[in-house]
Amino acid sequence: KHLTFASNPSMYKTFSTAMYDRTSEPATWQQLTPALAQHIKEELNTYKMEEMEVHAASRIQ
Repeated sequence: KHLTFASNPSMYKTFSTAMYDRTSEPATWQQLTPALAQHIKEELNTYKMEEMEVHAASRIQ
């Protein structure tokens, strides 16, 4: 595979920041309390250890 760039880039007019808000919503991880983050981590680790299927080639011998 290789990457090429257009020899004639296109420019388009768009709305100004005053007319169009491009900011994103706050990410979920930014709103977690340390206690909730720890709870999620423990729940995920429990799932990985007890329920998640592991491909035979990925198992530690």
